[in-house]
Formats: sequence, structure tokens, C-alpha cells
Amino acid sequence: MSADTPAVICRGILKSYAAGGTTTPALRGINLSVSRGELCMLVGPSGCGKTTLISIIAGILNQDAGSCEVLGIDIKALSEHSRTKFRGSKIGFVFQSYNLIPSLNVVENVSVPLLIHGVARTKAAERARSVLAQVGLEDKFAARPAQLSGGQQQRVAIARSLVHDPELIVCDEPTAALDHDNGQRIMALFRSVALSTQRTLIIVTHDNRIFKYADRIARMDDGMVVSIGGPEELEQPPSPELNEVPAL
Repeated sequence: MSADTPAVICRGILKSYAAGGTTTPALRGINLSVSRGELCMLVGPSGCGKTTLISIIAGILNQDAGSCEVLGIDIKALSEHSRTKFRGSKIGFVFQSYNLIPSLNVVENVSVPLLIHGVARTKAAERARSVLAQVGLEDKFAARPAQLSGGQQQRVAIARSLVHDPELIVCDEPTAALDHDNGQRIMALFRSVALSTQRTLIIVTHDNRIFKYADRIARMDDGMVVSIGGPEELEQPPSPELNEVPAL
């Protein structure tokens, strides 16, 4: 993929959920382009579709209509095996619920993405320790998740998302459980990752303390992108034309 080609291109994304005979729209025509090397934040009220959108971008969910190209690939068109392989090598995901494995220690949890792809255990552990040190957990290598605070577990999840050097990192509330200093430290790390390596970061957040780290902020409401701009433009009026569905 050319360096000039956006890392993520969403066109007319529609997604609904059916339950109890009722269909509820979650995304109502999302158009969004995110450049390589960009840190883009998605903000908006709970239930507006942010997590659904990043789950589609990360290949965890399929959209009902529209297209989503990630690193030049239409991930919906991939087989389940190819999609899993693509996600495992190209995408890092920080889940809001952390999804750590209780029986593994911190180093082993962070090593998992590398071990899945055949990296030797010793080399994987060495890389995991290096990334854990970057997020300030060099004294917790042997700890298991139950022995960690919520904020420490969140930092383990962040380290796991970075350990395999993915081209796209997608985060759901990565600073929600962190105090101010650790939140700023993590965002500075994310910022350096994006700028120094041309990786792309998409971060869902309610944390206005970290808005300053974004290149652009896409504000969502009721399943639509209603404005896009720099952190200083967050309060600009909505732009309905952002959600006009283009021809596919």
C-alpha cells in the first residue's frame, strides 16, 4: 500500500442489531478516512456506535452494507482463516474489558500474539518485557492479572496490542482506568508510535484529558459522524453532509 493511501477507508457503513423481534440501527452511513501515521479519536455519547465502528474496522464484526478497506484490504471479503491471520499480524486491539488470560503471568499474556505467529518463546518473552517496560510495568513481569489493579491490567492490554508491531492499533477507552500521569504516559507512547513508525491509531474515548494527543477527532452521535476536526474544533457544529452515503 502506498504511503499516500489512507490506512482505513469506510464508505457508507451500515450496521443494525436484531433482538426480540426488533432491529436497532447502530451505524447509519459512516464515511471515515484515516491516514497512515495518524492518531484519530472517536468521541461521542455512550451507545452512539463508536465500539461497533472500531469492531468493524478491526475485522471483529461485519457491516450490513457499505465497504471498509483496512491497509488496502476489504476485510469482509476475506475468509475467516485469512481474516484471523490478517488481524493477528496487522492489527492490535485494546479491548475495554482487557481480555487477559487469568492463568498466565504478565509477560506470558503480552507474548501471546507473538507465540500465535510462531515466534520462539524466549524471543517473544524478551520482546514482551521490553514493551511492558515502556508502559511502566517492569516490576510486574511475574504477576498474574488478578494481582494487578485495573489500571495495571489496562497497561498490560496496551502492551499486548503493541508487541507484534501492528500497522493499525485500535483502542476502546485505553485510559479509562488510568490516573492522570499514567494516562498521559500511555498517550505519549501511542503518539510516538504513530509518528515514528507511520502506524495508524484509532482510539475511542470519553477522556477529554487526552484529546490534545489527537491529529483529528471524529465526533459521533446516533450512529453517524457529525463532525471531524482537530482537538480545538471539537465543539464545531455538526456537518450532516459527512454522512451522505457515496456510490459504492
